[in-house]
Amino acid sequence: MGYLAPEGFLAELREELGDDVSDVHGRLVLAKGPAKAVAWVANIWCDPMRIPISSIGDAAKKLRAIQRNWARYSFASHRRAALISEKLPKVSAKPIVFGAAAPKAPLGSWTLIDADTILASPHCSSPFPNGEVQFVEDRAAPPSRAYLKLWELFTILGGERPKRGELCVDLGASPGGWTWVFAQRRQGRPG
Repeated sequence: MGYLAPEGFLAELREELGDDVSDVHGRLVLAKGPAKAVAWVANIWCDPMRIPISSIGDAAKKLRAIQRNWARYSFASHRRAALISEKLPKVSAKPIVFGAAAPKAPLGSWTLIDADTILASPHCSSPFPNGEVQFVEDRAAPPSRAYLKLWELFTILGGERPKRGELCVDLGASPGGWTWVFAQRRQGRPG
C-alpha cells in the first residue's frame, strides 16, 4: 500500500504506520500489509506497482495501457515526470463550485522513483489529484473562509451532508462561516 501524506505531515504518517513502513519517496510512504485506517493521509494508493521504463514515450505508453486517467505526484526527476505527463491524456482538475459533487471518474496516481522506474497505482482512495481538493472560492457571501473546511469535509465524504430539517450546531460560531454553510442547506442551496 502507498500512503501520500498531506504537505507537512510526513512524520505523523510515518509514526502511524510504524514498523510497516518499507520505503519513502518524498511524501509517499509505502507500507507492508493491507490498507490501514490512518488519519494523516491525503490519498491512499491501493495497489502500487513498479514499472520499468526505457524512455518518456515508453512510460506514457505503459501508463495508458493500464488506464486513461492519471495524476502525477512529483518528488524527484520533475522535468522528466512533466514530459511524461505531457504525453498522457489531460485530466480535468477544475476547481469545484460550492455544493458540487466530487468527480466520479477513477483516478490513478504515479511517480518516478528514478529515471527508469515508475511507481503507479491505478486505484486510489481520492478522486482528486494527490488527494487535494481545489474549490472556486466565494469571497463575497460567506463571513469567513472557515466555510471551506466544512465544504472540503462534505466533498471528501462523498457528498454526505446534513439534510434539510436536521439540527446542526456551530459552537463558537464567530464569525459564522460554518453557520453560513448550514444556512445555505436550509435555504435549499446545494452546499
